Amino acid sequence: MQAVFLTLVWMVCYWFCLPVYAVGDSQMVNLPKSTIEGAIDFHIHSSPDVIPRRLDDFEVAKSAARSHMKAVVLKNHYASTAARAVLVNKIVPQIEVFGGIVLNHSVGGINPDAVDAMHRIGGKYGKVVWLPTVDAEHHLQVFHKPGIGIKVAENGKVLPETAAVLKMVAKDNLILETGHISSEEVMAVVGEANRLKIKNILITHAMADVPGLSLENMQTAAAAGAFLELAFVNDLMGEKAADEAHKNWHKVSIKKMAAAIKLIGAEHFVLSTDLGRKPDPLPAEGYKLFVEKLIDEGISPHEIDLMMKHNPALLLGI
Repeated sequence: MQAVFLTLVWMVCYWFCLPVYAVGDSQMVNLPKSTIEGAIDFHIHSSPDVIPRRLDDFEVAKSAARSHMKAVVLKNHYASTAARAVLVNKIVPQIEVFGGIVLNHSVGGINPDAVDAMHRIGGKYGKVVWLPTVDAEHHLQVFHKPGIGIKVAENGKVLPETAAVLKMVAKDNLILETGHISSEEVMAVVGEANRLKIKNILITHAMADVPGLSLENMQTAAAAGAFLELAFVNDLMGEKAADEAHKNWHKVSIKKMAAAIKLIGAEHFVLSTDLGRKPDPLPAEGYKLFVEKLIDEGISPHEIDLMMKHNPALLLGI
C-alpha cells in the first residue's frame, strides 16, 4: 500500500507541481526574443589578426548564432577573410558568415588580382571589397601617421587602378565599401560606381572621422543609392575610450546617429558594431546595446528592422 501511495504522490507532483513550460509549449512561446534576432552585423574584427581581438572567427559565429542572428561579416585590415568565412560556415552552419578583402598595402593596395582571388576562393562568401582603410592617405593625414598613403581618386575622378577594381565589383556583383578614404574620394567613387551600375555600395562608418562625411554628403550618397553604415564602436570612441587607440578618434554619439537617421531615413542605413578589440564589448552584446540606445533616442522598431535586417540582407543577397 505504501508503494501505491508513493506512486500516486509522484504522479500528482509530476502533473501539477512542475512549471507550466514542462507540460506544454505556451511558456516557451512567450519567452522574449533576442533584441537582435535576425540581425546582420556587417563589420566585426576577429582573430587571427595583427591587432589582438577578443574572439576568433569561430567564436564570433557561435556567439552570433546564440543570439539568433542571421549573418555576420568578418573584416581584417591586412588579409582576406574570404577563405576563413568558407571554413566557419562549415563548422557553424546555424549562421551565414561572409568575408572580403581590404585594399591596403599588405595585399598590394588597389589590386584587381587580389580582389579576383578573394572572390574565387570565397565564392558566395567572398563578397565584400573595402577600399583602403588604415593605409588610406586620408586616414594617415587625419591621425597624423607616417607613411605613404593610398589614394583612390583625384580632382573628383577615380584613378585608373580604382576604376579597374570597380569594374570587377560590377562584373561579379560584389559589395563595394569605401573604407577610410576622404569624403571627396567617397563622392567620386559613388559617382563612378553608379556609372558602372554597381548595385551594392556601403559607405564605411559614414559619420566617423574617416571618411568624415557631412550630412549633406550623406544625403547625396544616399540619393545615389549608397547605403550608409553606422557603427556602434564610434559611440565608444573619444577621450574616455576604453581602447587606447580609439582615444584619437572623435566620439559619434548615438544621439547624433539617431538624428541622422531621422533626417535621411532609415531605408538608407545599415547598422554594424565594428567591434573586436579586447577592451570593448563582445560584438553581439554591443549590437544589443546599440539597438536599445537607438530605441531610447526615438528610433522605431520598424526602422531598426530596416537597418539591422532588411538593408544588409539586400546588400548580401540573402
